[in-house]
Amino acid sequence: MEKLNVLLKAFDGVPADKKLVLERAFRTIPLQTCISVCDVEEGLPALDAQEHVWMPAAPLREGLFPVTDWNTIAPLDEELIERMRHCEAVFMDMVARYAGKMVRFKIAGDIPYDERKKLYFRHLRYWNHLLLSKKIQLVLMNHEPHQGYDYVLYGLCKVLGIPVVYLSRVFTVGSVFAAENWEDPAPELCHALKKVQDEASREAPVPLPPKYEYFFESYRKTKPSLWYKWTKPPLTERGFIRRWWKAAIKILLREPRRFASSLLSRDFWSRKLTQHKAIHFYEQHTSVPDLNKPYVYFALHVQPEATTLPLAGAYVEQERIVELLAACLPPGVAICVKEHHAQSERCRSVEFYRSLLAIPSVTLVPRSMDTYTLTDHARAIVTATGTVAFEAVMRQKPVLMFGHFLYQYAPGVHSVRTLEDCRTAVRAALEGPTVTERDVRLFLKALSLVETPFPGSTNTPSETSTAEEKAAMVGTLLEKKIRTIFSQKNI
Repeated sequence: MEKLNVLLKAFDGVPADKKLVLERAFRTIPLQTCISVCDVEEGLPALDAQEHVWMPAAPLREGLFPVTDWNTIAPLDEELIERMRHCEAVFMDMVARYAGKMVRFKIAGDIPYDERKKLYFRHLRYWNHLLLSKKIQLVLMNHEPHQGYDYVLYGLCKVLGIPVVYLSRVFTVGSVFAAENWEDPAPELCHALKKVQDEASREAPVPLPPKYEYFFESYRKTKPSLWYKWTKPPLTERGFIRRWWKAAIKILLREPRRFASSLLSRDFWSRKLTQHKAIHFYEQHTSVPDLNKPYVYFALHVQPEATTLPLAGAYVEQERIVELLAACLPPGVAICVKEHHAQSERCRSVEFYRSLLAIPSVTLVPRSMDTYTLTDHARAIVTATGTVAFEAVMRQKPVLMFGHFLYQYAPGVHSVRTLEDCRTAVRAALEGPTVTERDVRLFLKALSLVETPFPGSTNTPSETSTAEEKAAMVGTLLEKKIRTIFSQKNI
């Protein structure tokens, strides 16, 4: 295998497992040039590369590149711009999450459309130049592309035919997959499921490893006590000052100029108070649903996060899901919408909640209402990519899934892309056969055959491997993935 030129994204080496993963992945793969894009240089993996360059990530998010003369970089042409149109649209949404952290927009808290456009084209031009001039053959990311500039990298790799691999973590089972396409993140799971279904006898039991037997039993309890769940109290239980004082102190210590300019800005306080009203508007318009009447349960996603942008695709604005669903549900079936317990004022507004309340079949549910109670009494569960989908499958509930994640391969999950998809999914969920215990166990068995445990999170029950051992396993997973990719390319 010839020496590779690779670009690594977000493998800072802190915690140390990220460093260990890469050192294991490239232990036997020769490297020529290695570019590490991450926040800190400390703890970079010790790789046997002829050239290893660190690029700090923070300036890149602002569009500040290590380039002194843009006249030396090839300009963009129509073909590339047109082939990247979809990526451009996604970037324009993604970059908004960093508005408050970008120096020139720190007071207004937003980035004007024209500035977003300029920023996108700077990223497109720079990364196209870097990929081509450095002859990059592989881009490896530590997570889904969701920070703007990394999505441009992802899109360019697809256009230029450069392999891109990212680690897709599944917190519900403490596993990770080496994915190449966020719309089809784990095809190996789909193949494994078909295999175990074909090989399983109808009468024989479906044995599971201890770890997955625990999952099967735990998720089916009335109120599971799960290791990965958020433990902080809902935002509604904290007042405005109590909610923000810790964040304010962090900003004061790290970025005193930004803190001072925000503190003295009328725009900042106006925006914060306006956003603050959104939380209370929601709470003032909630009601406890009648669990004996038919309804579907939609648990809103916390935003901004990769779970909706990009993984929800066109349904990143979650009201689109509710609107489509309302048009397809039969009369008498309500839509119970529950806000995420950790959702702050960001990405929410009074207008967002008003648009949901304008739909006659919608009921806003108190954040404090138990999600498992809502799941157990619902006719179906609705989500983009949320954990609620996995919980629903384990409890043998049908799911309407409007995004792309590993759960899309599970039994009883109906992927929705079109109006007709939604109509079909609603009919299947409300009238079709239910998911059986056997279906669930076969899915878990397939998952156990292709999963790799990942370090860096709370250990799942029955975990027997150390963080170092899991890091080595993830490194082996990446090594195998890389070798498979380049063997197909005859490199």
